[in-house]
Amino acid sequence: MTDQPTSASDPVDSGTPTPTATPAPAESRTFEQRMEDFGKRAGATGEKLGHEAEAAAQRWSKDPTVVGAADTATRVWGLLVLAVGLWFFADITLGMDMPAIAWRDVWPVALVVLGLAVLVRGMASRRT
Repeated sequence: MTDQPTSASDPVDSGTPTPTATPAPAESRTFEQRMEDFGKRAGATGEKLGHEAEAAAQRWSKDPTVVGAADTATRVWGLLVLAVGLWFFADITLGMDMPAIAWRDVWPVALVVLGLAVLVRGMASRRT
């Protein structure tokens, strides 16, 4: 460093920023411009996540254990919804005298059955 003063035409840093190709600071951009930039970034990120999810789905659809588990889960949920629907149909629409279910007593049993299903599936997958 020297003690000589620098002039404005001197290429030494004068403390003022030089124009570059970087985007304008947030203060000088309008709200609409910032939202448009945000929308573009969000769209690009969404496209990227969509492609990653699609690739994962392609990988998983070829795995027989995933397909089998999905088939089993679909059947169980389908049968459960069907059973509840038939119960209410018979009770309300057909006027059949169905026994009253105390749901506060049934949900623990449902958890036990669900746990047993998970254990059985786990033991079956270890055998193969």
